[in-house]
Amino acid sequence: MKSITSYLGLIVLFITFQACAPARVPFTQQLREKYELKPEELKSIQFYTSNDLVLRRGENKNSKETENGELKLLKDGLLEEIVIKAGTPCLIEEVVDGNRVKVSFEDGVNKYLVFGSINNRDGYYTLLATEWVGGKGKMNYGEQMYMSNSGSKDLFLTLRVKSLQKFKTDQKVVKGKKI
Repeated sequence: MKSITSYLGLIVLFITFQACAPARVPFTQQLREKYELKPEELKSIQFYTSNDLVLRRGENKNSKETENGELKLLKDGLLEEIVIKAGTPCLIEEVVDGNRVKVSFEDGVNKYLVFGSINNRDGYYTLLATEWVGGKGKMNYGEQMYMSNSGSKDLFLTLRVKSLQKFKTDQKVVKGKKI
């Protein structure tokens, strides 16, 4: 019985701490403007991805030859994938303009993706590509061209917002004035 009570106590404690943790909210143009976030401030905020993102690039080498009266088709290839899971921490590397930012997930030359609040009605900073084909984006990452997974057009940045309220109340009661 004592172990059940201890176990329930740990669950309640865990839930309490989870409830106190600041929730992640979408990074939007409205949030950026409301708090007048400057480029230096944006670079010091920890951002996260909302969904999974898979970047793929590959080379196919198809060849043919004839041998003993048969046609042989040879397929050889290399597929490179970069997986960025939902909730992956990232940083703003550079503020491009009023509504586009370069976001990095790792160190390296030109290893960034561009997010922006362009052409979306909700103002979310979503993944941008040089071209969208069938829900898949074509984009540069680390000096290479990749195609993103379908649905990546809906990927957006999130951040944690912690609201601290500190008010000091200084109160005095006056008795009034008499003649």
